Amino acid sequence: MVSLIVAKNEFTRSLKSKKKLVLSFLLPLLSITVAIVINNMMKPSINIGVIDNQYTNKQVEEKMNSVDRVNLSKANENTINTDMILAKYLGVVEFKKNNDFEVYCLDKNMKINIEKAVSDAINNGNIDKTKDLLNILDDGSLSAAQRGNGFIFITLIITCTMSASVMLKDKDEKILCRYLTTPNKLSGYILGIYIYNLINTIMQILVSSVFIYLLKIDMGISISQFVTIGIVISIVASSISILVTVISNSELQSGLLASSIALVMALFGGAFLPIEKMPDMLKFISNISITKWIIELTSSIKNGISYGNNLSIIIFIMFISSITVFVSVKVGEKKFR
Repeated sequence: MVSLIVAKNEFTRSLKSKKKLVLSFLLPLLSITVAIVINNMMKPSINIGVIDNQYTNKQVEEKMNSVDRVNLSKANENTINTDMILAKYLGVVEFKKNNDFEVYCLDKNMKINIEKAVSDAINNGNIDKTKDLLNILDDGSLSAAQRGNGFIFITLIITCTMSASVMLKDKDEKILCRYLTTPNKLSGYILGIYIYNLINTIMQILVSSVFIYLLKIDMGISISQFVTIGIVISIVASSISILVTVISNSELQSGLLASSIALVMALFGGAFLPIEKMPDMLKFISNISITKWIIELTSSIKNGISYGNNLSIIIFIMFISSITVFVSVKVGEKKFR
């Protein structure tokens, strides 16, 4: 009951202070929305060079260029190897007479696939093979939903810590001293801040989902799935932020520590480099990163696996969050007394 009163008082304080309202709600909301939009724009594209000569097939160029994220542009035949090494082009096509052509590519398998795509476009006017190039490129990389939820988790760890650092401010301003003169326990105060943070972040996720719907952003998952995963992320981020705050001595220190933890979790959790592409040692270390399990949960839900089959991951994340909150309360009771 005390925790709920503390949470309610925090909401009242945030509404009275414009600065606190911006820092605790509007700024995190903006960060989440921007992260989602930028992430959606980060889809990899395929650039194919075309050596301009009298045999260039303009119709084939137009057909292949009509595929989203596939770009064909004029290439310099004198620098094609350099351009491919510098990743300017995935491959280069040289058209020849009688609808013949030659493909230059550093990767043998990709060369074969580009040849199939060009041949299909020439002979059948079909661009399905061109679309398959994107599937090959996307294979092994993170989906938009996985990257998005990974970025949201990083963002919420930092913004939740900014919000939770009110405990350090209350301590410095002797508000906690007055609180301790009442029969209420410190655990109730800490849990109240946690509940406030949790409700606040869930509200941000809900509002973000409205923006996703209105802006018609394709995350690769439904709005309900986004909200479900977002609530799980909110629970974890809120618990981590409380622990970071109680072990810090200042608001600046808590912010730096939260940023560092978020970055390490992202690096080891596969937010930047897919787990499958990591060395064996990093794969093993990644098991301790919550980011990995959030990405795994996103992948499972995206692939149509029912929530029931994902219960083990959700229960694991909830268990870690509960332990984190419990430890935070115990550490906070000693530190703030």
